Amino acid sequence: MVLALWAFAHASQGADLDLHKLFHESIPDSPFIGVVYGYADAMLEHGRDTYGPEKTGMLLSALDRKTLSPLETRPPAPAGVSCASRPGGAGKPLVGANAQMDQNLLRLLYFLKGLSGEDRYPQAADAELKWLLTSAPSAESGLLPWGEHLSWDVMTDTVACGAEESLHEFSRPWMLWDRCFELAPQQSKRFALGLWNQHVVDQETGAIRPCAVFDGDSSRAATDCPRQAGFFIRTWAEAFAYTGDETFLTAIDVVLTGYEEKKRSPNVCETLSLAIDCDGAARKVPEPLKTRLTTFAAREDAKFCALPHDLNEKNGFVKSHDATVSQISYTSLWDPTLGRQTTTAVGVMCRSRYENTGRIGYRKLIVAAADAYLDSLPGDDIDAWPLSFGQAITLELAAWRITARKKYYARAFELGEISIEKFFGDSPLPRASLKTDHYESTTGADTLVLALAELHLSTRTITVVRTPANTIDR
Repeated sequence: MVLALWAFAHASQGADLDLHKLFHESIPDSPFIGVVYGYADAMLEHGRDTYGPEKTGMLLSALDRKTLSPLETRPPAPAGVSCASRPGGAGKPLVGANAQMDQNLLRLLYFLKGLSGEDRYPQAADAELKWLLTSAPSAESGLLPWGEHLSWDVMTDTVACGAEESLHEFSRPWMLWDRCFELAPQQSKRFALGLWNQHVVDQETGAIRPCAVFDGDSSRAATDCPRQAGFFIRTWAEAFAYTGDETFLTAIDVVLTGYEEKKRSPNVCETLSLAIDCDGAARKVPEPLKTRLTTFAAREDAKFCALPHDLNEKNGFVKSHDATVSQISYTSLWDPTLGRQTTTAVGVMCRSRYENTGRIGYRKLIVAAADAYLDSLPGDDIDAWPLSFGQAITLELAAWRITARKKYYARAFELGEISIEKFFGDSPLPRASLKTDHYESTTGADTLVLALAELHLSTRTITVVRTPANTIDR
């Protein structure tokens, strides 16, 4: 707080703040910021594409942690990682660049500009986004080689896919549309139209296909997937805000109507993800669509908070709930083989909804989830990911801010130190999991480092700048 008051006093007197001097001369080092800078600097110096016919400058999504160079082999996958989601073609060395998997790294680079005053960090992020948007889209669909299955092979300068066919599917929501539309407005709009034309099977009923063929016509059938629908809706809202093209309002209306009229999906985590994106999209669109989106999100909030979550005995949120057959499955604390949503992943989603709604039910769930991690670490049989540790740090910090109880901050600090020991060792790059020794962003290395940056600011009570919200992994 002292730093915040000092900064406010100077700002109120009309003095320009020299943030670089403020951060580097007025604040002692923390055990976390060196790791954050070490990771970012190593990726900028050693992890950018300088290979193949075209030197794109994109950030590689896998590297050798010892040599900081591209992998020449294909190491075994961390537990819970499918072959189709690894950065590079099926059966080939992991030499892919996947901007969506590296999104929190890009967000970190933009954040480091405010912390360090150095332009090289956002310049590197801008360079990746601009090249990706202007040089890599499909000529047929406008879609990008990223996400759950696709990446850019930096050695051959071709689209790489881990699946049998080149399938486009989001791996997480994309939160950098503001910058994308500034850097490449036409290509960004074309991508958003590609989602409408390629991923929506029926433009009257709003039926979607989560996976669509990247380059050409797609005949894949529609599948109920609230999570992907939310990613599309959020993209269309951003596209409308920048272009004013009412095609995007039509797209939101059609897909949203389908979910307004559907029976609730048994996958409650996916529906919560959809609610998050509907709320975010509502801030970008006019009435009456704005109210429909917020009303839908509020309806799902009420349903989610009313579920029989059991964070005391089972240490989990309800993951799947089918009232017709009385079947309930719960999230796992650390095990990535049991699905994308661990307890801490859902806890972070609750944090997102609490910050946007203030709903007391989410507050209680955040604190209960944080309690579940106060004395928990993965067992020797679990190949946990850096993603889970990063989310656990973010969750504990959320509980600390909500309750002002020091035990949550202390646990966040402890998890930060444990993460550095277990994942980094003597390398600036974190290992892909507890039981592997290469770097691979599929498992959330960027989320862990973003959490360490958040922890650093909390440790030094820095309030002049904030880290990007570490809540996109869902």
